[in-house]
Amino acid sequence: MIFINVILPVFLLALAGFFLEKKTDIDKQSLANISLLLFSPALVFASLLKHDVAYDQVLQMTLYMVIYTAIFTLIAYAAARACKFDPDATRALILTTAMMNIGNFGLPLTFFAYGEAALSISILAFILFSIPLGTQAIIVAQGEGVRWGEAVRNMLRIPIFHAVVLALIIKSLGWVPPKFIVRPVELLGQAAIPTMLVLLGMQLASARLHRAWGFFSLATGIRLILGPIIGFLLATLLGMTGVTRDVIVLQTSTPAAVLTLLYAVRFNTRPDLVSGAILFSTLTSAVTLTVLLYWLN
Repeated sequence: MIFINVILPVFLLALAGFFLEKKTDIDKQSLANISLLLFSPALVFASLLKHDVAYDQVLQMTLYMVIYTAIFTLIAYAAARACKFDPDATRALILTTAMMNIGNFGLPLTFFAYGEAALSISILAFILFSIPLGTQAIIVAQGEGVRWGEAVRNMLRIPIFHAVVLALIIKSLGWVPPKFIVRPVELLGQAAIPTMLVLLGMQLASARLHRAWGFFSLATGIRLILGPIIGFLLATLLGMTGVTRDVIVLQTSTPAAVLTLLYAVRFNTRPDLVSGAILFSTLTSAVTLTVLLYWLN
């Protein structure tokens, strides 16, 4: 029943986006901008206002993000060296293993699995892992010559971070916003999760599987098999328990991040390998995430 009630709804919504992209000429970039600039910040803002997040939990999850990202960057680099990949293929492997789809796949997945009670934890994980996705991923894709300061400035332009800061300021002041402000923000936030999944399907419709099966299998194995194993061990080591541990492990066991494909195309970092690994890992995750959810529950 876990597959039917949790995994299948995620893939059905993504499938809707897949056929939408194939059968219509809707501009997915405009939809992505609406989600990034309006729906997602509203979801983050409304959730942080509604739920309290403890300081020690933020510290735990921040440490988890830093260590987890570093571990998988090193694993990908070591695997690429062992397989004698060229520099571009090495960067492609790092992009598709160290960066997971924690947003438009992970948020809906954890919502369906654990409900609104876990939404604040899931959103915090999404915000924290957006940091390497908005900085390290750009640096890896571009290769040599990129400036850290420029990457950080690009990340800080994302409205989600503004929503976080505003929500934290309001909570620290003890101010309760009136309903005529909260209700429209909550309604906008409710559109974020289905829009994320529709966008995922639209983006996957443009991905192609080439014949680099060795690369796809390696990237998928690291992302979907090592991901939950190392994630669980790390979460346990950092003292995480209960829903917090289960949510962070589940959310970081998702397939390769779709956003990395945009970076790969922009900087010509083997987009053929990146797009194929994203598609292959996403399809394979239907099995691995079902097994993981049975185990966690």
